[in-house]
Amino acid sequence: MTLDEIRAVLEAQGWPVERLSEATIRSRFRSKDRIFPLFVHLEPLFVTFAVIPFARLPEDPDSAEALMSRLLKLNREINLAKYSVDDDGDIILSVEYRIEHLDPSEIRDAVDVLSFYADKHHEDVNKLAGA
Repeated sequence: MTLDEIRAVLEAQGWPVERLSEATIRSRFRSKDRIFPLFVHLEPLFVTFAVIPFARLPEDPDSAEALMSRLLKLNREINLAKYSVDDDGDIILSVEYRIEHLDPSEIRDAVDVLSFYADKHHEDVNKLAGA
């Protein structure tokens, strides 16, 4: 599946989509307390759907460690998605699929899962982040 095909599936579902590069598109969705950015990045073997930033790691090392421990626990509890932290301290919520057999139902599942977990865990993660 190509990035244009992924874009078409999202647009058919009512997602606003903006092309950022040959490999990346951006959208957004509203939860109960904020608007989250959604990025879709295509690589040769995988497509990643990601909320970046979901939150930010706190500067305080003890607070950052507590939050990272919570994210690890959430990773064991949630299905299809995962939390990670990039080099800039942004917390990322993402879903990855192999591009080879990607179909429209998996695209819908990816954005549904991200919006569900973003809404469910944002308040808890934000409190630990000190925001």
